[in-house]
Amino acid sequence: MEQIAYLSSNRNRECLSNIFIGVDFRNHYLWHMANKDLVINNPDLTIEQKVLGLIMCIAQETNGAMNNSIKHLGVSVLQVNILHILSYAPEGKLTVNQIKKFLIDESPNVSRALNKLMTAGYIVKNRSKKDQRVVHIEITEEGRNMHIEADKCLIPSVDFKLEKTDAEKLFEILKKM
Repeated sequence: MEQIAYLSSNRNRECLSNIFIGVDFRNHYLWHMANKDLVINNPDLTIEQKVLGLIMCIAQETNGAMNNSIKHLGVSVLQVNILHILSYAPEGKLTVNQIKKFLIDESPNVSRALNKLMTAGYIVKNRSKKDQRVVHIEITEEGRNMHIEADKCLIPSVDFKLEKTDAEKLFEILKKM
């Protein structure tokens, strides 16, 4: 409950949002590093706020690196996540709402991402024969191949800079949040 109270405080929200304001977007990596430094060196933030701020910076930094690593494939991380979800669906197909439930971030861009995947031939949409309101999304063989190719690019795109034992400790700590 303290986290909710913290986030609902205008002063705290303004303080954290100011951390994410960049000046020079030409060097994207330095922009993120500067924001991490602002979080780390801000005397007005509590340790809990600094942890939250760093998690947000790292998430944003990682998402940018992942998107850059697959840009040449013409797909986004959201689209690859959808292909991943469909690849492991029990029957190889799901409804849009089922896909949204599996996503980390229930992005409002799911419909647009699905349309782009369909245009590229990575998925097909089929109306249910039982209920015409229900649309099943099914991955195609091309979609499975794109998923595999994108994973090959995504996996090495993130450098955790942690030894295995440190990563295991961090994992245990993050599970508590």
